[in-house]
Amino acid sequence: MAYKLCTAEKPGIAKDIARVIGANKKMNGYYEGNGYLVTWAVGHLVGLAEPEEYGFVSQKDMFGDSKDKAYDELPLIPADFKLIVLEPTKEQFKIVKELMHRDDVEYIIDCGDMGAEGHILQWFIREKAGCKKPVKRFCTTSMTDEAIKEAMSHLRDAKEFEPIIRGEFCKKKADWILGMSLSRAESIKYHAGVNVGRVQSPTLGFVVKRFLEVQNFKITNYFTLDALVDEANTHTGFHVYWERDSDGIFPPQTRDGDGRVLDNAAICGKAAEIKRAGQGTVADITVAKKATDRPQLYDITELQRDANRKYGYTAAVTLATAQALYETQKVLSYPRTDSRYITTDLVPYMEARIKAIGTIPVYKVAAEKAVSAGLNIDKKIVDNAKVTDHHALIPTDKINGFNPSKMQPTKEEQNKGVTAETMQNVLNLVLCRMFVSFSPAYKYEQTNITVSFQNGMKFTASGRKPVSQGWKAVQLALSGKEETDDEDTHGEDEQLFPALQKGQTVNVFDCKSVAKKTSPPKLHTEATLLTAMENAGQQIENGAILKGKGIGTQATRAEIIKKLFDTGVVETVKKGKTNYIQPTAKGNTVIRILPPDVYSPKITADWETKIALIAEGKETEDNFMREFSAYIKSKTEQVKTTETGLTFKTEREVFGNCPWCGAPVYRFQEKNDKGKITETRYYCSDKCGWDLKCHDMTFMTRMGRGITDVEARKLIAKKFIVLDCKLKKGGGKYRGEFTFYERVSNEKKYCNVSCEPVKKKA
Repeated sequence: MAYKLCTAEKPGIAKDIARVIGANKKMNGYYEGNGYLVTWAVGHLVGLAEPEEYGFVSQKDMFGDSKDKAYDELPLIPADFKLIVLEPTKEQFKIVKELMHRDDVEYIIDCGDMGAEGHILQWFIREKAGCKKPVKRFCTTSMTDEAIKEAMSHLRDAKEFEPIIRGEFCKKKADWILGMSLSRAESIKYHAGVNVGRVQSPTLGFVVKRFLEVQNFKITNYFTLDALVDEANTHTGFHVYWERDSDGIFPPQTRDGDGRVLDNAAICGKAAEIKRAGQGTVADITVAKKATDRPQLYDITELQRDANRKYGYTAAVTLATAQALYETQKVLSYPRTDSRYITTDLVPYMEARIKAIGTIPVYKVAAEKAVSAGLNIDKKIVDNAKVTDHHALIPTDKINGFNPSKMQPTKEEQNKGVTAETMQNVLNLVLCRMFVSFSPAYKYEQTNITVSFQNGMKFTASGRKPVSQGWKAVQLALSGKEETDDEDTHGEDEQLFPALQKGQTVNVFDCKSVAKKTSPPKLHTEATLLTAMENAGQQIENGAILKGKGIGTQATRAEIIKKLFDTGVVETVKKGKTNYIQPTAKGNTVIRILPPDVYSPKITADWETKIALIAEGKETEDNFMREFSAYIKSKTEQVKTTETGLTFKTEREVFGNCPWCGAPVYRFQEKNDKGKITETRYYCSDKCGWDLKCHDMTFMTRMGRGITDVEARKLIAKKFIVLDCKLKKGGGKYRGEFTFYERVSNEKKYCNVSCEPVKKKA
């Protein structure tokens, strides 16, 4: 019997596909049945090889004996890129590879995500597995039964998507080259751990730029006017306001370039004139019926923003929580989505989904009202063209009868910051947003008034009179808070006006000066930093290509921000209840030593433009890589030859004095891709040749372990340390004294560790 092998990106997606196509027999790492085998990746199974795989100096050696070689070989540009099986998921790769090579497998059905990342993830697996069998493409962004059946009955030839894969592979290779080359160049030059990346560096640039704007901001004190007027002598009236001088009424020396009046005496003089005159005229009045449409459904970035604003959650915690709601609780659709729309095939299910949410008591009333009023599902909610990989975040049918209070995270989820509380809060955000997004618009009557006075000044005011609360009432009922992006000015939502006519006279009951001051921009929060990443193309040349995409992806932005914290280039500063982000001294220095275009989103814009041309068949990978190679060579040379006069020494903690020359000793900690420290190295800041690795082979062979930080500092301070060692035979122990000694090679001095047994006293 011939089989067709379906390869999905996640186990949950594979399970849904298998159920629909009848592959009901659960095997080890795959499903089988009805002529199909259905398997899955677990995130990434295959990635690009590390530098040492090409013969370059490894990261752990680039500060040691091989430092000069590591510096000279930059930039790192492999002739041919190699793929490696990633260690954490090697068992699943082995299963997938074996399935691909089974004699009874006729062809492969690529069921990966429809975005560029989804295409290349599956291609990497097939390439590394050496799969030569025909490949068809399963094309859908929705996982309803109908959508799965439709996609399976209309498979496309995978060759259609080869240009997209070629373009994405170019981007991954260029990212590898840029990150590896410039990170090493800066790190070796400044003897510090400097991380450079196409997305990471511009993100740090946003933080530094905003910090400097705040630091350099000069507060301006200025004055405005507030008049209380009425068409009758009721002394209740309404307020009109004057903000800036756009008509040249005040002398130039009393105002700034933006028309703000800086002289309170001049303002008070005008207020007195208006009060003495006692009357004004309604110069203009407009009344218009308007509406504010409801917010859209969540994508992951908008969910991360709201969770940060409302609960202070980091982007990484929100993503991990959403992933837990998807993977272990099964109540949330795939979270790593960049779309705020659903597809047409999902629309028939939405009323039932609202009713299912209503089985949770706290949402019962809202669900009943939503269904009785009818769901407002229009083009703001549904657009197939705006769903690439996955549709917007919505609850699954598992929400029916679900009890949020019983959710508990797994140990692995807890390690990522997920708690029962984060799960309940993030799920609540998604459920509330669904009600709000399916509600009608907020309708109101907008009134704008201009009142002129005898001294030539014109005051204005505006106000809203609600006609239909729409989604705002739903938001208020669910969370006790209105959700709006509108900025209130002078309480315009509350101010109502009497019936007025143009040309009508109004009485002045008061007019007074109002002292104000300009406010500096606020430091970034994770919410605003996500927005900056998403809107990165707005203020750069050729930035239109980034519209709707920005830099990074929905799946990687949280990790990028987390990495900024992990590498010590940004830190949190708490003001009130809000956690703001500011650069550390190291972060400021990193931006100052980088070529400006390296921390500009323009790199991404340029790459995306060229990659789009590759996908369209109008550009070749060779041209892209040729141009990029020339660019990275010039940038690496610029880094090597530019003297900035900057140093990282003042930003580092000193861990003692060098046992050889007395200079300060610094520490470098190497981390793996999960942020876990894999090696700690102490070194002389003056590069006299002394350094100490905590996992030096002498420690490992004599003790079977590396030394701790505490032991390392004692060794540095005393120049020796006595520790328990193990005999090679018999399992006995002895006391060994560890010391340093010099080794000279090629006229350079190096530090080695020696160990001698401590002699027992007679």
